[in-house]
Amino acid sequence: MSANSNDTITLTGGIDVGNGYVKGVIQNTKQGTFDEIDLPSAVVSTSRTSPKVPLPDADAASVLAGDFYNQIDCSLTTPLVAASDRRIFGRAALSVRGSKFTEFEVLGKHSKADQELSKVLVLGVFAAKALRDYVRENGALPDHELRVQVRAGLALPISEFVARRHAYAAEFIGLLGSADPTVHLVTIKNFSTPVSVRLQFVDVQVMAEGASAQFAITDKGEPLAQALLDDLRTRDASIVEGVSASDLVAVQNTIGVDVGEGTVNFPVFTDGRFNPEAADTLDEGYGTALMNAMERMSESDATLQFSSRKQLADFLHAEPSVLVKNRHQRAAGFVEDEASYLVDEIVSSFGDVLSQAGATTEVVYVYGGGSGPIKHLLHPALLKAAGDVPVLYLDSSYSRHLNREGLYIAARHVEQQALAAKPAGKRSKEVV
Repeated sequence: MSANSNDTITLTGGIDVGNGYVKGVIQNTKQGTFDEIDLPSAVVSTSRTSPKVPLPDADAASVLAGDFYNQIDCSLTTPLVAASDRRIFGRAALSVRGSKFTEFEVLGKHSKADQELSKVLVLGVFAAKALRDYVRENGALPDHELRVQVRAGLALPISEFVARRHAYAAEFIGLLGSADPTVHLVTIKNFSTPVSVRLQFVDVQVMAEGASAQFAITDKGEPLAQALLDDLRTRDASIVEGVSASDLVAVQNTIGVDVGEGTVNFPVFTDGRFNPEAADTLDEGYGTALMNAMERMSESDATLQFSSRKQLADFLHAEPSVLVKNRHQRAAGFVEDEASYLVDEIVSSFGDVLSQAGATTEVVYVYGGGSGPIKHLLHPALLKAAGDVPVLYLDSSYSRHLNREGLYIAARHVEQQALAAKPAGKRSKEVV
């Protein structure tokens, strides 16, 4: 079977590449199938030919139907990646020994846009989605190169968004007006027969982290608003007395506190539009507290040694057995101390943003993957700092996915505009 233009796979996705985890949703626009993605933001790189034994081709359908995003084994040939080493993604990367383990830096000022890992993760998950859908439809691995056109919503921290958004999008698409758009070749090597996936990005929407979550909150409408109000009334009904879900959906002036692993973003919306002048980014996050705690543990407690902040976070998240209960309590104490310093920094930055946004602020939303572990410290501190402005603390079980949903909404919005304006015109630059 040979490839032709009718074989082109079209994908539209929102990929939130966080310092700790990649959260995404991708739709195959021809099949109508959606995949939700959740994997650690980490890869293992190796120059060895076979770091893992390839799986039989006959197992492809069952393997790809599972959590394949946490098992991706591939090499990449693209201007965005310096070496064509094999890379193993997600949870599978945590168990491969003797290779280079890469996660995002959360200490220092190294831009996420400049860290190669962000591009590797985006290209890998889109290639994996294309292969999953092909095998889902055909029952076996392809005997030809898969060709894929991609529309993507991606995010950058607010501090990088204003200056870097156009250049970041262009890295994936190629220079606007060029006759030859950039092509990214991903070769998936999980199986005995390698599969080549050729990705071409036709549109990339770059949004500010946190701002994309605000779009998702608005899109969810009254059901989410009512849940937030019910939660707040259990603690302090006076703050939202007389406020209905429809009132909350209609607000135009908001501040978000998006707690991530490496940054905390403070998106501000004024009159319903993102306000980059008032918004800000704190270059610390929950991962910073974990790293600082690990450093203190290595200096003062030989029984508390962890190879990565993800290992520490997983250790704290799990219910400890009787045998490790004391160790668990000591580790939690170190992290609690560092988290209190982080909360002080967050509240200080929040106060600056609140002053800049002005007295028109109607509500504050708190969300993000790092917000859950520090809620008992952060929520009361923000309530005090906000005064009579309601602070709605979203449950982390769904709040960590809001950015990806907002990014998908942005990518899908431009796709619908293109379909409505057939023939498709020039590639748009951004939504925000």
